[in-house]
Amino acid sequence: MNSLQVCCGEFIRMILFLLNFVFWAAGGAILGIGIYVKVSIEKLPDANISEDTLNSAALFLITLGCIVFVVGLLGCCGSLTQNRCMLLLYFSLVTIIFLVEIILAITLYVKKDAVEDTFKKEFEDCMSQYNVAKNESQVCKETIDTFQTVLKCCGSDGPNSWEKFMDTLPDSCCAPNDSGCSSESAFSNGCFDTISDFVNSNTQYIGFGVLGIAVIQLLGMLFACYLRTYIMKREEYEPYTV
Repeated sequence: MNSLQVCCGEFIRMILFLLNFVFWAAGGAILGIGIYVKVSIEKLPDANISEDTLNSAALFLITLGCIVFVVGLLGCCGSLTQNRCMLLLYFSLVTIIFLVEIILAITLYVKKDAVEDTFKKEFEDCMSQYNVAKNESQVCKETIDTFQTVLKCCGSDGPNSWEKFMDTLPDSCCAPNDSGCSSESAFSNGCFDTISDFVNSNTQYIGFGVLGIAVIQLLGMLFACYLRTYIMKREEYEPYTV
């Protein structure tokens, strides 16, 4: 192998290591935050988020953190030790994640209206169970209260959407310092419209974020493939390790 090939191979190896070191550190941070939220749920009484929502968010962060941590660790170790098996495993995992993301994105785009209708229907089903004394209804109540408090919205389409389910509005439809929530003091926007407006107004930023993640994943796959090929050629022509 000539000096140019060796230089390019070592440069790619360092770039791949640094890239995955960032992901490894980020994965560890996400995992740590998820574990902290999970063990501290009962110590957050002042949070305007239900315990069920916090628990779900903690589990999501732990799962996401584990995936990012493992993939980043494989990339770091594979590039640092120049282990072909680790690089192959890293390449395979990133490829699988990339394909799953593409399938998910296409599905959400094609079935956008169906997803919106399903979300609205499930939200209204929870509204109908808001005051029912059952465990599953308590989950619905906490979820709706979380949505309405955090997003500052009321009902699926506004305060009037509560009329067919309750005679009075939930306290979460109004600001925390309001005493006796009424249609005059309630948040005027519906939760469904609030979420739709947020997504539509930030579509450009969401698109750039998704595109950035896709580019990073593609670079990781290309670098891992190139580095593995470089190591195989070097071992073929040179019996020593650089």
